[in-house]
Amino acid sequence: MNAMIPTEKKYEMKNFIFSALVALLVFGCLSCTDIQGDGIDTVIWEGSQLPNETSFRNPVWEPDLGRPSVFRGATQFYAFGQEKEWSEGLNYVVPVLRSSDLMSWNFNGEAFASAPDWGEGKITSVGVEFSKTLGTYYLFYSLGDAGIGVAYSKAPQGPYVDYGKLFDADSLGYQYVREPFFIQSGLDFYLFFETDQGVYGIELDIKRNMKPLLNGNAFRIAGSDYTGIFIFRMSGSDFYCFGTVGNEVTSEVYMGRASGIEGPYLDKEGNDLVNNAGTLLIREGDDLKSPGHVGGVFTDRNGKNWIMFGATDINKPELHSGDDRRPLILHQIDWDENGWPAVVIEASSGWTTPRFVLS
Repeated sequence: MNAMIPTEKKYEMKNFIFSALVALLVFGCLSCTDIQGDGIDTVIWEGSQLPNETSFRNPVWEPDLGRPSVFRGATQFYAFGQEKEWSEGLNYVVPVLRSSDLMSWNFNGEAFASAPDWGEGKITSVGVEFSKTLGTYYLFYSLGDAGIGVAYSKAPQGPYVDYGKLFDADSLGYQYVREPFFIQSGLDFYLFFETDQGVYGIELDIKRNMKPLLNGNAFRIAGSDYTGIFIFRMSGSDFYCFGTVGNEVTSEVYMGRASGIEGPYLDKEGNDLVNNAGTLLIREGDDLKSPGHVGGVFTDRNGKNWIMFGATDINKPELHSGDDRRPLILHQIDWDENGWPAVVIEASSGWTTPRFVLS
């Protein structure tokens, strides 16, 4: 004699089957074929569409990578940040991260075997780049208020050998110098940095296996409202300059464009960044505040540009030490036909679409 299934159990089973089918429809691609005309006859599974296969989660790195510098090595991406104590006992002198896709990162040690000792204070900002012509990675850094130093390595992750101080504020006639950004353009090398009078650049004389030297006079590219400059060569002679305007409490990212690396950098209306003008690119979102300090811009397989920057999580704004907690954010840039932001990026956490696909 067959056991009878109670009516309430039948309803529970029907509800379970219905819920399972809904879940398949939501999280995957499922089609149903009614051959007999009396309900679902065949279920065809056509592959997953789960969020992690079409999107990625921001922040791409936590807890912190303040004032990041991100570049692409031969097979991997590397990201460097300022010195902070992430948690009790975990204080890294220039932490190094590594990634194969910009969307997931792993801790890869420290850039220095020991902290630079030519000045007092922590390393507050870094700028790292690879010179293909010299086969060398250069790391420029600001050490407290002592000035800007430089180190080198033959491997992207280091360890970097310190050349020591490159220059200080007094030697160039400023109250302070910080936030170095290093770039090679053709066969020429440039270092950009923040001062009390604005953001300046200066050409460098770099020879293989020798300490870089300053070459010529400094030139100004942005006003004193700007900090954390990043310059990206879009194509040919078009250069984009991204900079942070504001402070640790509230800030945004603005940009300008020039036909040469030395500027002038003008915003969409033709106003010069030297006069603190700029076109807005990144603003605060509902859960991430103070976006800024662009660390890198990369191009994907479809020719789209992606930007990496720091931001502060409103719900977790500080590290245990009381320092600002600045996770790393990745977002696609949507340009209009004239090469200006078609949409202002709103810094936000959570699932982000689409995924970055390496070229």
